[in-house]
Amino acid sequence: MMAERVVSPVFVGRDEELSELAAALDTAIEQGPALTLVAGEAGIGKSRLLAEFARSLGPRALVVEGACTELGSDSLPYAPFVTVLRRLIRVEGALPGPYRQLARWFPELGDAGDAEGGRHRLFEEVLTLVERVAASRPVVVTIEDLHWADAATRELLGFLARNLTQPGVLLTITHRPFETGDKLLSELSRRPRATLLRLDRLDRQGVGRQLAAILGAEPDAATVRRVHERSDGNPLFVEALARAGERTPDSLRSLLLHGPRSLPAPARELLSVASVAGGRVDHRLLERVAGQGGAELDALLRELVDRSLLVVSGDGYDFRHALIRHVVYEDLLPGERARLHARYAEALRDSEAHAELAAHAHAAGDRRLALSAAYLASGRARRTYAYEEQVRLLGQVLDLWDAEVDLGVDRIGVLTEIAEACMLSGDYARGVEYATEGLEAVDERREPERAAQLLEHRGRLRHRLKATGVSDWEHALALLPAGPRSVQRGRLLGVLAMGLLPDVARAREPFEEALAIGRRTGDPTVTVRGLLGVGLMTRDLGMVARARTLAGRLDGHDLLMTVPMYEAILHTMAGDHPSAVAAARDGLSRARRYGLGRSRGAELARHAARGLILAGRWDEADALLRDSLQEDPPPLSRQALLVLSGQLSLLRGDVAAAASAASAVEHVESDGLFSRYQLLCLLAVAQGAPGRADLILERALKDPELTRVYSSDARPILVAGALAQRGRGARKAELVAVDARLGVDGRLDRAWQVMLHALIEDDGWDEAVAAWRELRQPYELALCLFHGARAALEAGDRQGATTRLIEAARLADDLGAAPLAREIALLGRPRQPQEGLTEREHDVLKLIAEGLSNRQIAARLHISPSTAGVHVSHILTKLGATTRTEATAIAFRKGLA
Repeated sequence: MMAERVVSPVFVGRDEELSELAAALDTAIEQGPALTLVAGEAGIGKSRLLAEFARSLGPRALVVEGACTELGSDSLPYAPFVTVLRRLIRVEGALPGPYRQLARWFPELGDAGDAEGGRHRLFEEVLTLVERVAASRPVVVTIEDLHWADAATRELLGFLARNLTQPGVLLTITHRPFETGDKLLSELSRRPRATLLRLDRLDRQGVGRQLAAILGAEPDAATVRRVHERSDGNPLFVEALARAGERTPDSLRSLLLHGPRSLPAPARELLSVASVAGGRVDHRLLERVAGQGGAELDALLRELVDRSLLVVSGDGYDFRHALIRHVVYEDLLPGERARLHARYAEALRDSEAHAELAAHAHAAGDRRLALSAAYLASGRARRTYAYEEQVRLLGQVLDLWDAEVDLGVDRIGVLTEIAEACMLSGDYARGVEYATEGLEAVDERREPERAAQLLEHRGRLRHRLKATGVSDWEHALALLPAGPRSVQRGRLLGVLAMGLLPDVARAREPFEEALAIGRRTGDPTVTVRGLLGVGLMTRDLGMVARARTLAGRLDGHDLLMTVPMYEAILHTMAGDHPSAVAAARDGLSRARRYGLGRSRGAELARHAARGLILAGRWDEADALLRDSLQEDPPPLSRQALLVLSGQLSLLRGDVAAAASAASAVEHVESDGLFSRYQLLCLLAVAQGAPGRADLILERALKDPELTRVYSSDARPILVAGALAQRGRGARKAELVAVDARLGVDGRLDRAWQVMLHALIEDDGWDEAVAAWRELRQPYELALCLFHGARAALEAGDRQGATTRLIEAARLADDLGAAPLAREIALLGRPRQPQEGLTEREHDVLKLIAEGLSNRQIAARLHISPSTAGVHVSHILTKLGATTRTEATAIAFRKGLA
């Protein structure tokens, strides 16, 4: 037997059950004795739940526990109660009254004497002892693993449940639902004040949290997915698999094989046959492979189902747990496996189950049959939007490649297909490798069109991976003849132009040529790309709407998912955040439906999350970002999502979370992640490192891409730099110069520009407030109201400042923008110079009292460290203090801080 263990440093996914247990104890105290039945399979966390419950109680109640053992009837009678009673006696010390039956176990209770009265007397003494202890404080009596209990233990437990009357006693009992179902449990479940708890397996998010606690670091999404699939969410199995890779740990293997190896030979053989199926197996298929049927087969299956090794699944069977199937399969000898796989392959030869046939034929050593079946299966996977499965199957085709097997396609064709499938599945790096292999095999002089197609795929893969694909597309265009009716050229021009964005000057000509070719040839793919590009450059939503209609008629859905991206971009530029969010979310829903959730879906999630943040819908944005990051998005998409997550954390005041996100993107070298400068700059300010913020701003201002991205993406970087420079203005001229080089691409960008000018000049705050009010962006509105209030105070307009601060405070509180809310509260607090201190010195003194260094004070007040040092010196002099500690003491004594 393998004992249940604490499976992770963090208790995951059982908050509701903990609350139920706490409520049951309250019931026991207020209404009378209560009991709780906790059901769940082995390893699900029953013991951990009760341990966490006991820990949460602290001194409020006495928790005593005993466990039944797997030996059952061969174990010591009353074993769990002996443990429970020993604990009660040890905790409570000497107890009055004769306990002659219990004294046989515990001599400290007195003289056992003749110990007359037998079992009834024993039960009464146990009852008396439990109730006597509960009279002084609540008692939780836990009996674990009732499914292994001996008959005597069951009788005593039933007696207690029926006869306890003292309030404050809670019986908690754990058992396995599949291995019990006896009269005692039925009786207990019907008792007054009984609570029934069923522990379910963890979902993928819960498995991820448990793995993070076990490993001491956030696991990657692929690891979470693998462990979740193999463990089925069982916490014990998650622990065993956390560091085991693909191999099943020996201790867990022994535990899982105990049941199968105890079966009679015929049932054990049938279980082995079922394990080779690889998962759920249809009854008729199992019948054919097993070579038996009728009542004989039904009897064997009934035994396997009754023993909870198999479960009925539709018109077939599946293993109760994937790991049980895995260890049964591992227990087969190599020859046994091969023969059983061959029998499955023969049974499936004339079926439409191509993927299963490929797997069995391959395992049986029939490479040619596996090759042809895998290729047929890959086609079905594509038609059902299962692109990851298509990649896997085509990879198998390449591994098994035999030129003598007629698939209707050569190896270069398969490489072209798998490169495109990788693009659709989001496995961009792997797709680049396949496309490159295809390009090395093709003769571009003899087959320029095939080479151009591979170059198009590789360029798109590279662009989505690292925003670099232009050279491949330009190479492909050079291979093709120029002409107004070349569909392939039109498609390449479209993807080239999309890749050149946001550099509109370079993208305009290829977009317009692509649109012209699309209209001449009627090719929908070329036309859609042209409409999207020209529509974006001219801000024409009508053209984008026509592109959506046309894209809906295409066989594939990748381009259809590009349409809502362009819609979201245009709505965002116009400051229409609700429409941007709606378009992106609709696209995200479709992307997931069409198997593109990891690829195009990640990009759509980024557009939706940005719109939600700007619109002040931060909880929705946070939930969307968390969900999207758990989908294991490609690197560039993941980094963009992390930037948004970091920015949101910073707005809410969670500097640690923002720093964690920033660390993943700080050293990224990609033209597609320019927004990271905004996060890094403001994070440095929040961490009290204005010098680092200045270096980040310098890097951003020197980056040649700054003036090539959309100005509505560039200006937030300048605004972040201006906020970091408040009170210093060291880079004021540079900010002004870069701003002058940018155009204005919509209402949102215009609002950023107005705010930037207000920050640089410390003037024009009312205009900035009006711009953000019109766009209904609550955070930027609150921020400009705050700065407008500060400017009003400095000008002596206290009434105007108060009006602005009241609205700013309401907005910041509604958003949960904790840092801004604190700044607003500090500015709005009535202050008067005391002890000869100026208002600024009073601010500095309060920060000294918080224990901040000169550098941290400078960052908080947006002044230089040297200026902060001057203020500190003046404060010490005016207070007559020689040290910062002494100044702090004086400040508190005189109510100055």
